[in-house]
Amino acid sequence: MSTFRRFLLSTLIVLFVPTALPAQQEQSSSETSITPEEFSNTLKQIWSFLKSETETYLASIAARGEFETSREFERRVADARQQYVSKTSKYAEDQKLSDRLFPVLFKAILGSYDADRELFTISSGTIVEAPYNIPTVECTIRKNPYVFLADSIRAGYRTSSLYVKLPSGHRWQVKRDMARAAKNDEANVYFRVKFAVRIRHADTYDKVMIELDPRELALLNNATRQVFWAVPLN
Repeated sequence: MSTFRRFLLSTLIVLFVPTALPAQQEQSSSETSITPEEFSNTLKQIWSFLKSETETYLASIAARGEFETSREFERRVADARQQYVSKTSKYAEDQKLSDRLFPVLFKAILGSYDADRELFTISSGTIVEAPYNIPTVECTIRKNPYVFLADSIRAGYRTSSLYVKLPSGHRWQVKRDMARAAKNDEANVYFRVKFAVRIRHADTYDKVMIELDPRELALLNNATRQVFWAVPLN
């Protein structure tokens, strides 16, 4: 049975007044954004690896052997812990997690435009399926104003999802010509969140953490690679 379960969220209204960057920006030609499904699969692979390794490690030190002294058991536990941490650290290194940012696309929906005040409402109903928390593996997100992680139970199944929700009352301030152009090409307008992903071992020795660190939020046209605005999240 899949460890991920989809559920639908009602459309999340996200309104913003950009202040960080001018409207006419180009996305780096070497940077390729990824879909929610691709990012979800990446997180699932990390979660599955950590779950398996953590459970194997804990099972190996669950009890002292019948002919094992206390000192031998303590030494074996310490050695097993070191090997376990080394193996998960090597996995993170092999995946180049310390060097990568994952630019994830959340579909933007353009609402109404106030031509007098040059303000646009925008929303997104996109969610990214994330690993749900179990006793041995926990997924967390660094606290920030715009991107959130919800862990809940729906229809008897545990679910966890990433979503974008900007502060209430904010709007995108944009000149009419650009607003019209964006509306005409709405199918290609997305929010993009750049995530760093880290693996950290908890101090309790019986749990490992997947830490999601949002670094930047942007609104862009993914076809023309035009970035309308972007704000740092760290």
